[in-house]
Amino acid sequence: MSASETTLKALKELGLTEYETAAYLALVEGGQISASDVSSKSKVPYSRIYDVLGRLEEKAFIQVQRGRPTIYIAKAPTEVARLVRMAWEDKIETASSIVVNELQPRFEREVQASSRDVWLMHGRAAILAKALEMLKSARDEVKLSVPSLDMGMEDLTAIIERVLHVKASSVQVLTSREAESLGPPISSQVEIRTRERVFGAGLIVGERQTLIMLAGSEKNESFLGIYSSHVVFAAMARAYFDSLWSESTPI
Repeated sequence: MSASETTLKALKELGLTEYETAAYLALVEGGQISASDVSSKSKVPYSRIYDVLGRLEEKAFIQVQRGRPTIYIAKAPTEVARLVRMAWEDKIETASSIVVNELQPRFEREVQASSRDVWLMHGRAAILAKALEMLKSARDEVKLSVPSLDMGMEDLTAIIERVLHVKASSVQVLTSREAESLGPPISSQVEIRTRERVFGAGLIVGERQTLIMLAGSEKNESFLGIYSSHVVFAAMARAYFDSLWSESTPI
């Protein structure tokens, strides 16, 4: 049986080899015939015909009536197309489930970690909450730079007071001028230095956490915080702080 190049290509895309295509076309045209007749009509070598017909049966393209002789019958193209589509859908669904179940949790963990590398926060309340959260977990090193220890802003004052009495092994506070009163006794691990000018406020806790605090005016929405949990960001901030610290004066 002859068929257009388009149909031959389509049968190949449905998973048939050249011999399987020839055998199926012979059965479509020949009806219910034996293996030898299929071989004769399709030009598939007789030595290969049983193997080819067996694969066509596995792929649900033909039916087999076993007897003497065994008869082979082509399934209708509409039935073949439906069965192939169902098999592909099942295969894709199974493969998709395997991929999603194993890889999606890894992807979500990575995206979550990446998304937490840098956060942008608006407003005093959000910035204060993040700063106090950082200080609560502080154990080793804390670095704070602030224009003044007498800022006159309640939220920043709360951060300063927490830093001055935080339970960390090393606390460094850099400011442009000393406060008139530092309140209760400061912990022995706290070291305060001053320099001529300190721009903005910044907080570094440990090796990963950095918070930069910017204030444009007294309006809540003008307060901006940039928080990072990335070790590279913290290393850059620490290097800048240390350079200013080395040029400052102990009090």
